[in-house]
Amino acid sequence: MNNITIVLLLSLISVTLNAQKTVISGKAADYSRKEISFYTIPDPVTRQKLELGTTTVGPDGTFSVTLSVNQTIEIYTDLEKYCGTMVIEPGKNYSVILPPFSLRTTNEAHSSYFKPAFYWLGLPDTDRRDLNFVIRSFVTEFNLETYKNTVPIYQKKSKDVVNEVIVRLEQKYSANQNEYFKILERYYFAELEYAINQLTPEYVISKYFATQPVQLHHPVYQKVFETLFTDFLRKQSLDIQNRKIISITNSGNYTDLVSFFENRGYKKSFAELVVLKGLNDGYYTGSFSKAGVVKAVEMAQTATTSPLLVPVAQRIKSKLMRLAVGGNAPAIKLMNLKKETVTLDQFRGKFVYLSFFNSRSADCRRELDSIVSVERKLRQVLSLVSVSLDDDFENAAKLWKARGYSWELLDGSKQKQLVVNYNASITPVFYLIDPDGMIQLSQAPFPSQGFEPVFLKMFRDFRFKQQRN
Repeated sequence: MNNITIVLLLSLISVTLNAQKTVISGKAADYSRKEISFYTIPDPVTRQKLELGTTTVGPDGTFSVTLSVNQTIEIYTDLEKYCGTMVIEPGKNYSVILPPFSLRTTNEAHSSYFKPAFYWLGLPDTDRRDLNFVIRSFVTEFNLETYKNTVPIYQKKSKDVVNEVIVRLEQKYSANQNEYFKILERYYFAELEYAINQLTPEYVISKYFATQPVQLHHPVYQKVFETLFTDFLRKQSLDIQNRKIISITNSGNYTDLVSFFENRGYKKSFAELVVLKGLNDGYYTGSFSKAGVVKAVEMAQTATTSPLLVPVAQRIKSKLMRLAVGGNAPAIKLMNLKKETVTLDQFRGKFVYLSFFNSRSADCRRELDSIVSVERKLRQVLSLVSVSLDDDFENAAKLWKARGYSWELLDGSKQKQLVVNYNASITPVFYLIDPDGMIQLSQAPFPSQGFEPVFLKMFRDFRFKQQRN
């Protein structure tokens, strides 16, 4: 067992031993029988949701869910038009008030631009000295200060005004020494200083990030880190003095990339975070070899000296490879209209045109209608499989019956991980899977937008390769 493995195991044991139970409860009659999930965002690189607990609201509107946490964190719950949020501390219990239930419109539900409004969950039985109220008071004061000083801060870039705002807020909240709050305060100030130093971000990086402890879970740290370091590796490589970043990345040498930023004065754990963010973003830019990026991420899983960054590297690798062309299609195991269990393995030997849809969406219904001619022409060489993401599978079943669709329909309702695995939060989504279960088009063209000729060419090429082999 190597040293990294030992450190990681000890870290995991420590996290498990320190975890405490926190209960979130309340009553919301308009959420009766609805499912509510609470999650956090564990890192600023992948931004993947980490589910902490799920509960179903009772018929009378009461709900309760127990979360296991080992540190103070901000949690979220997606509630159609709203995203409820609050900060929880290990071992504390909270009674909360949810926003009035408001269903998203069909256009909102299927728009990649729609973002639910943030909503501070009500805390009627919580002491006003609770961390949540301190944070909300500070954020309100911060927003008021920046609003009053919009011109001198954002147009005139006045350092004096920024310093005055920081001093006023520091003095007002000097009595609160809670660690989570102090980090929040510090990175709100970092955001403010960046507003006047956008042409010289190195000042903010040096002051607030380079030699400071990494705060993976903290949402304000995450926000400012993303602002400063999104696409950072590629941008740095454009400087003639940093051109070697390209060759190091293309060779997949994670440790050399980390050393490059350490030599710039970055603390090692922070250099590793910057590199992981750069690799994650750089995979999609076309500036680096995809194979090199993947190799570097794989190396990071064992080479990083920061145990908390190992899961980040693992999440990046999983995300990059999940829907890569030539990779295995994520597993599917769902029920069909006949209540039979269906898996993708059952379609081995034929191409599969896999779609995800929601019957509420006019775009989805239009594309399902377009599948009809594809299925009729290509059924001998192509299997069609559609996964319904409706909350109620019966809606999709009724659509299938009314329209006379003849291909396989699967029930994907409440399959959150499936939605993540296939990046299907916005529908419709299509993929082409080859006879060996490998993804060949990610994402595939819509049936109404030229899928058929693209598939026929791929099918001919596939058969030609088979004959040659």
